[in-house]
Parts: sequence; C-alpha cells; structure tokens
Amino acid sequence: MDKDIPKINCTTVITWRNTRTGETFDKKVEGPDIVQDVTVTVSPKGLSVLQKVMSQANEDKKSKP
Repeated sequence: MDKDIPKINCTTVITWRNTRTGETFDKKVEGPDIVQDVTVTVSPKGLSVLQKVMSQANEDKKSKP
C-alpha cells in the first residue's frame, strides 16, 4: 500500500516573529509577543501530483452513494 502513496516535493521554512516590533528570527525565541510562522513551498511537479490526488479523491466521493 505504501507504493500507492505519491511523493510530493516540498520545502518547509519556520521563522519566529515579534508581533510588536516586526523583527524576525531564524532560531526559536520565546516571549509574550513571539509567534511562529511556517511557510511551505511545493514544487511545480509536487503541486501537479497533489492536484491529481485531490481530484481523484473528489471523484471517489461523488461516485459513492
């Protein structure tokens, strides 16, 4: 079954930001005004695979009574 799972190439970048000053950090910083931002970048090929999988899942849902 693991062979049926498509591989999607993506890159995840995590940064921390001070909401009061707007300053960003590459390493984890703690404090009351610190929030974590996550950016996920999907490759064009990975996006194509993801769209096909989602389309197939929607068709499967529609075909079931």
